[in-house]
Amino acid sequence: MWGRSNIGKTVEELTDHLRLVDHVRALQDGQREIAEAIRAVNDRLTSIESEFRVLKAETQRDALREVQHAVQGVQSSVHDELTRMTTRLAVLEQALRREAVPQQAPTGTPRAPGTPARPDRTT
Repeated sequence: MWGRSNIGKTVEELTDHLRLVDHVRALQDGQREIAEAIRAVNDRLTSIESEFRVLKAETQRDALREVQHAVQGVQSSVHDELTRMTTRLAVLEQALRREAVPQQAPTGTPRAPGTPARPDRTT
C-alpha cells in the first residue's frame, strides 16, 4: 500500500506545502513591516506639514513686522517733511505780513512836506 515512492511524494508535497506556508508567512510579515513603515512615513509627513504651517505663520508674522516698520519709517519721514514745510510756511507768512504792512516813519524825525518816501521804506 504505502510504498516508498508514495511516501516520498507525500513527504515532498508536504515539504512544498510547508515552504509555501513559510513564504506566505514571510510575505505577511513583510506586508506588516511595509504597513508600519508607511504609517511611520505618514506620521512624519503630518509632523512636517505641521512644522511648515508653523514656519509659514512665523514667516508671515515676520514679513508683516517688516512691512509695519517700513510703513512707520515712511510715515515718520512724511511727518518730518510736513513739519519742516509747515515751519517754512509760517516763516514765509510772517515775512509776507511784514512786507504787507507799510512801515511808519519814526516819531523822532518828521519828514519834510512834499518829500517822497524812500524806496527802501526807510525815512
